[in-house]
Amino acid sequence: MSVKIPSVLIRLAAAVDRTFDRAIGADGMKPHLRRRLLMDQFRSMEATSGAVLVGMFVVTGVMTAVCRGQPEFMRVAIWAGLFWVIGGLALGALAIHRRKSEDSVSIPASIGQVLGFTFVCALMWAAGFVVMPVASDPTIRNAAMIGIGGMLFIGMVALLSYPQAMLLYVLTMVSGIATNLLRQQDVPDLWARSMLLFSMLVVMTVICLRLARLFVAQRASDAQVRERGEIIGLLLREFEQSSSNWIWGFDKDGQIDRLSTGFTAATGVGEDALLGADFIHFLRCITPPNDPFMAQLESDCAHLQTFQDIELRVTAGGQECWWSMTGKPAFDQAGGYIGYIGTGADISERKVAEQRITLLAHHDPMTGLINRTKFTDHLNHCVARLERYGAPFSLLFMDLDQFKSINDSRGHLIGDRLLIMVAKRIQALARETDYVARLGGDEFAIILPNDCSPEGNATLAARLIEEVKKPYQIDDDVLSIGISIGIAMAPANGTRPDQILRNADLALYRAKADGRSVYRFFENQMDSEARERRMLEVELRDALRNDELLLYYQPLVAADDRRPVGFEALIRWNHPIRGLVPPAEFIPIAERSSLIVEIGDWTIEQACRTATTWPEGMTVAVNVSAKHFRLSDIAMVVKRALSLSGLEPHRLEIEITEGLLMENPDEVTAKLAEIRALGVTIAMDDFGTGYSSLSYLLKFPFDKIKIDRSFINASTDDPVARDILKAIASLGKTLKLKITAEGVETAEQADFLSGINCHQLQGYFFARPLDSIDMPHYLLTHVPSRSLQVKAEAESILMARRAR
Repeated sequence: MSVKIPSVLIRLAAAVDRTFDRAIGADGMKPHLRRRLLMDQFRSMEATSGAVLVGMFVVTGVMTAVCRGQPEFMRVAIWAGLFWVIGGLALGALAIHRRKSEDSVSIPASIGQVLGFTFVCALMWAAGFVVMPVASDPTIRNAAMIGIGGMLFIGMVALLSYPQAMLLYVLTMVSGIATNLLRQQDVPDLWARSMLLFSMLVVMTVICLRLARLFVAQRASDAQVRERGEIIGLLLREFEQSSSNWIWGFDKDGQIDRLSTGFTAATGVGEDALLGADFIHFLRCITPPNDPFMAQLESDCAHLQTFQDIELRVTAGGQECWWSMTGKPAFDQAGGYIGYIGTGADISERKVAEQRITLLAHHDPMTGLINRTKFTDHLNHCVARLERYGAPFSLLFMDLDQFKSINDSRGHLIGDRLLIMVAKRIQALARETDYVARLGGDEFAIILPNDCSPEGNATLAARLIEEVKKPYQIDDDVLSIGISIGIAMAPANGTRPDQILRNADLALYRAKADGRSVYRFFENQMDSEARERRMLEVELRDALRNDELLLYYQPLVAADDRRPVGFEALIRWNHPIRGLVPPAEFIPIAERSSLIVEIGDWTIEQACRTATTWPEGMTVAVNVSAKHFRLSDIAMVVKRALSLSGLEPHRLEIEITEGLLMENPDEVTAKLAEIRALGVTIAMDDFGTGYSSLSYLLKFPFDKIKIDRSFINASTDDPVARDILKAIASLGKTLKLKITAEGVETAEQADFLSGINCHQLQGYFFARPLDSIDMPHYLLTHVPSRSLQVKAEAESILMARRAR
């Protein structure tokens, strides 16, 4: 016949459990996690139960021995024997429980066993004061106080992982001990000892509860980490099976603790050798020394930054190959760093194909230098940067002296080998950022971006002349040759590609006329340009005071429906005599005289004011000169312009170029963060033409990238350019960046860019830059939601225009 437990007791037990769960932080846990926590609590008690039982046997044995010869010895022996029987049963139950798997363990039954054994043990220890003659013999009394009191504290420590059992154990023992003490009033100093015992008991209880809370917190965290690890492991296994990528991971100490079969296959190293190895050290051993991409990966790991698609050249399995590495830091529930996890892929085939295509399309097959086509692209790009940002550059045009006679007398094979050796010497003296080209025959050229220093150009030209004229050993012949150099600097010697090339060629002709193997600058043009610049600087100062500067606005249209979503502000100088002066002519002058700060501040403020008259949601983009950015408190300028105009911050876009990021990156990052904190969009202009654009996307807070017009122009008949545009669009989607393509001039280009998911388009195909007169008409014809008020304003402007 089963015993029915009263519902009141059941509810009381449930309330006690809930109270303890809240006290130790176990409330609100999912059922499966709560079960796992209970199993951890049982395992913890199992781990100490053996030692507790041994202590129980020892204490009962000592107490029995102390009472030997006393009249009460027999009942003490019976008490100890019962304890030994209970302990033996507990050991048997413990052995059976340990052999069970977690899934087969019944939680209610286990709880009942623990609480039952705890209650019986507590009663037995409390009965020790009854069966032992503690009142008659001080030795027995001391043994009982020490033994039973010690077992009280030992039991509390053993049961602290499960506070319910600990509370039952303490209350039962204390109740029994207190009852016995009240019956033995004649025991000397027993009250003093009892007070000390109970005081220590209170302190011990508080400590045990706090330790129990820490235990539960740790086990709960471990359980959740294990659960997440199992889920992640399952997902990663599915990912590896369905992908060519492989998986890696390392712990907070940098030691590899996770890898897939693909990783071991790619490295050619066994799993046993890789596990526990230092991940960064391993990569450093298989990559070239001073590899900047490896340094970037190492820096990202040191600063707990996510890195994506870092391409490393490695030597694995005795072969040179390319890996693409992606990783991100992992954190536990408390926010503690626990290591990195990431993926990798072997991209050797793609890199080889890219290199082959690039080499064939853009390089001279004999010398390996860039060819005339690629040189022209770089020159056009430098001119475009000059027009947009006023960035100066230099061109060195070179021609070998007496090469024709060597080529005719020794043969074309010797001539070709001589050209290859000359090309290597020229390349060795150029910087990594310079563009060295063979234009054909014995003509070479170097473009020096962002360098318009006559002293620097003269130094480089002199070193080139000295290096090239050193003897060449070709088979059994020793040959000598010279080189003449003409130098043109933009914008001093021209602002158009053909003009700069012509002036450099004229300077080269002068060098040859002056005896060959010398260098000459384009002097006459430089003098006339200098006089004109000085005059323009004076007039430019007056232009600021006379309101001669104005802004044109080129539309930015949505790629999907071709409706305008914003405009880019382009500055012009309406000179009273010269007419419209392009920025390529006066922006460099403004930068040298520091007028660029005042002009830049005016441009941002005027663009914001104008944008408030456009339909809601339309943005305005403003290019910021690198010098203006460095010299001005750009965040304060933007904040002031927004405040004065009332323009919403999200409608303003600030565009910067990579050249700004190459100097003082920490300072630039701080300023960009201040601007972004205002709610303003940050865009990188001319993306894809720099040296480290991808790495800058990881370092700086960009919201948008603008694809350089050179890729758009080339996409019409160049499949490589189209592949690059697709890759940039995919990159923008991955990084959640908006993509704008500038320089769109044909419907074919617009359709292609729309098809690869570019967000915005800009170019002459949609509209040329608009002045204040053409803008209202454009808005009326392209923005259906434009209000009647703007329509009236447009009509009044058109009427005024007809009247003039």
